Amino acid sequence: MTRWREYVTTLVLAVACALFVRNYVATAYKVPTGSMQPTLKPGDFIFASRLSYGVSLPFSRTKFDITLPERGDLVVFSYPNQPGTSYVKRVVGLPGDRVQIQNGRLVLNDQPLTYEKAENSSRDNPNAEMFDIFSEKSEGLEWRVIMDKQSEGRNFGPLVVPPGEVFLLGDNRDASDDSRYWGTVPLAEVAGKVVIVWLSLDWQNKWGSDRYPSVRWERVFSSLR
Repeated sequence: MTRWREYVTTLVLAVACALFVRNYVATAYKVPTGSMQPTLKPGDFIFASRLSYGVSLPFSRTKFDITLPERGDLVVFSYPNQPGTSYVKRVVGLPGDRVQIQNGRLVLNDQPLTYEKAENSSRDNPNAEMFDIFSEKSEGLEWRVIMDKQSEGRNFGPLVVPPGEVFLLGDNRDASDDSRYWGTVPLAEVAGKVVIVWLSLDWQNKWGSDRYPSVRWERVFSSLR
């Protein structure tokens, strides 16, 4: 009985530690769609740090010591109307920012961001005939986005981000459901910062009689910006 008691105690402690880490330190997520391409791809498995923007109280949605994300951060969050669903988007607007989109291009605080056409590889661009990949640059930061070649007339705003909230966009700008459609997100709903892709499965390229996905080895344990 003593040995069984030791086994059960060890198992309970292991489960408790795993749950603690998952809920309060780091959580794994799977990327199901292409709304964050080219940064995140369908089939990516990511880790998000839950300590980056504050500490959650146990058994509560309340957070304290909330820290403001930086512009350009990739964040996991829950939209208030769908608390059971996790999303991943990029922070582009901070509290007080004036956000606008003119002809598909982002304007922050009346200053247009800089766009430079990036390398157009078949791995990153879902349809090179319809879309281009650009480096989007803001205040010394840059990340890649996918944009429709015909983006004229695609406008939004202006909108001033309320205090305690952030404005989020998908990197695949013309295939993303984001703050343009459902508004800004309270900081309390931001669960963590995406820090790494630990596995990436490509279901478009299968093997084993077309049953198993291939692995994008170049993305395994790759850090993110």
